[in-house]
Amino acid sequence: MKKNVFKSVALVAVFALSGTVSTSCGGSASGNSAVEDAIKEAEAAIPLEDTPMFGTLPSLLNQKLEAGTIMGKRFRELKTENMDEAAKNKSKRDEAEKEMEEFYTKKVEEAVQALNGKVIRVEFDANQISAANTTLKVLTASKGWFNIVFDVTLTKPVNKEIEFVWEFKDADGNTLERCSDYIVPGDKFNKEYMVTANKEWAPKFDHLYIKF
Repeated sequence: MKKNVFKSVALVAVFALSGTVSTSCGGSASGNSAVEDAIKEAEAAIPLEDTPMFGTLPSLLNQKLEAGTIMGKRFRELKTENMDEAAKNKSKRDEAEKEMEEFYTKKVEEAVQALNGKVIRVEFDANQISAANTTLKVLTASKGWFNIVFDVTLTKPVNKEIEFVWEFKDADGNTLERCSDYIVPGDKFNKEYMVTANKEWAPKFDHLYIKF
């Protein structure tokens, strides 16, 4: 009975594949052929594509998810006959997942840091705003998180709290997402708000439109 139970349990493991595979991301994933093969397949399925604001970061984040899915599927397809083998395979799986995470964390951090300080084109109504500067600022490099830094000068000072609106636009001026906050009275506005490159609309993000 116990033997049948063991046979019915699907356990994850790393395939013992021979050789190493070079990846187009620039190097291999530390010699683990299962990890390397998953990365290679993910690169073929989701090639890196440049985007107006976030460069290749959105496709790199999707590629990372795809590589994890591919390797996870292989793990689930394997079964073991006894608990000793299961424990060894579990250890190999943990090692492979760690290598995969380290590989893509490095690539993501490189892509994110390259975008630090990038100027975001911004549109506004001159009757409300006389000048505006917006830039990307790295928040969490390993996750592709940024702050948008706003430095805005109003055409006329306001004497009460007002709603500040910023819209993410594509190259054709279509609104991808709309956010807002209330700002204090004055003639300038300096604040930071978070934005992530893993949004569904991130590859289309081209510029901002702001208003009060």
